[in-house]
Amino acid sequence: MRPKLFDPDAVIASALPLFWRQGYEGTHMPELLDAMGLGKASFYNAFASKHAVFLTVLDRYFRAVDLVLARALEGVKHRDEAVARLLDAILTVARDPEGRTVGWRGCLIGNTALEMGAHDETVRDRLNRGVRLLRRHFAKALSLADSDGRVLPESAVSALALHAVAGIQGILLLAKAGMLEEEIRAARQTLLLTLHASPTI
Repeated sequence: MRPKLFDPDAVIASALPLFWRQGYEGTHMPELLDAMGLGKASFYNAFASKHAVFLTVLDRYFRAVDLVLARALEGVKHRDEAVARLLDAILTVARDPEGRTVGWRGCLIGNTALEMGAHDETVRDRLNRGVRLLRRHFAKALSLADSDGRVLPESAVSALALHAVAGIQGILLLAKAGMLEEEIRAARQTLLLTLHASPTI
């Protein structure tokens, strides 16, 4: 077998922004090949299909998000600051750095769930993995004590972590749809207020 003349991780990294902006169906093979810098023969020698590349792109995205969120929590000692850092890190990742469309590319998890979650079981399994990743980071943040040393019960941490994931995904969806910046900031602040509460769930 002839050796690959390219770095597989590098070409997957090149494919990620395209799928992120345009979705799976909206990304056509000629532009995917162009983004990856591959000819058709090289592509099919290395990857089984566009679908296989997309699954690998999702895996790479999850690894990148995991790293970003882990870094956001480094050195944070109190719950409120930790949760705010996670929300802001996710919003930063979701904003299109090149300002395309309304300036938001959203979360690849949410984008893909809307496009493919209802009819592609393999993709849906990947998305569930991504949601669990987000919940894990929020649970870690919510498990910290507040500035007065109070700690939430485990049941509250679990429920609020899920609420945080649902809330931020909703904000990102509305941001992609063109919600005004001041409304995005207000929605973020409201979500923070609900997460800062100390329920006895």
